[in-house]
Amino acid sequence: MKIIYGVEAYLAPDKNPAVENSKGQDIDTTYCVLDLETTGFSATSEKITEVGIMKMKNGEVIDQFACFVNPEKHIPQRVSEVTNITDDMVKDAETIEKVFPKILEFLGDSVIVAHNAGFDVGFLKQNAKNLGYEFDYTYIDTLSLAKDLFPEYKKYKLGRIAANLGIKVEVAHRALDDVDTTVKVFKVMLDMLKERGARKLDDIDKVSSTEEAKKEEYKKLKTYHAIILAKNYIGLRNLYKLVSLSHVKYFYRRPRILKSLLEKYREGLILRKCMRSGRIVPSHRASEKQMKKLKKLQIFMII
Repeated sequence: MKIIYGVEAYLAPDKNPAVENSKGQDIDTTYCVLDLETTGFSATSEKITEVGIMKMKNGEVIDQFACFVNPEKHIPQRVSEVTNITDDMVKDAETIEKVFPKILEFLGDSVIVAHNAGFDVGFLKQNAKNLGYEFDYTYIDTLSLAKDLFPEYKKYKLGRIAANLGIKVEVAHRALDDVDTTVKVFKVMLDMLKERGARKLDDIDKVSSTEEAKKEEYKKLKTYHAIILAKNYIGLRNLYKLVSLSHVKYFYRRPRILKSLLEKYREGLILRKCMRSGRIVPSHRASEKQMKKLKKLQIFMII
């Protein structure tokens, strides 16, 4: 019998940068703050139902664009309850094939801003791919930025951030209303960034978090179970390093292994998901036979 050394770890994905795909723009560039409403969460299988965009320059809204989009599919009841958008409201709207060129024309060469931007930009990228358009925009995520600028906050939903800043929220989960709230929050963020010395978009991630906040940042990362196995002596040595760092430097309620550290000491290690509460879990449509097979794969010698 060969013992495979390993550990069931608390893996903590490091926070994503607030600015993605920067091209060195000035911080006083033109921004397009946007929000999309959709039929679901998957950019590959779900559709856009509403688009809301406000263009801002020098802290002022100079233009706006909003429209419904016919998704050409049924809007689930649970989605309608959240967004208040029904099938009847979008049945006479233009489809994404006609709306998307208008979106690109409105965006121009501006920088996209959104709360949880990965979601909105993910849908735009997928539709650009489907329709044969180029999509190479710089974008800023106010969710990620808020975690740096307001480390004292417990939650980072848009409405909660706005309330903490004394900003009145009109109607949540409707595109243009959410955009208006994001614009007001982003104005506060820009002022704070400029006060800290940001002059270019490349400066934002450098100055957004104070040194004290950076030391506490890892405590706010959500953890996921993962199994790390050592396939040779190099891997075993790297595993010991990760376990030591997680207990000595990154311990908060539980020993945390940062994803960036795992990548640094990845040689000789095998990483696999832990079904109990891993980052990716089996589909609820998996058969009983498939589930039993997956459970058998979880049997390891753990140290």
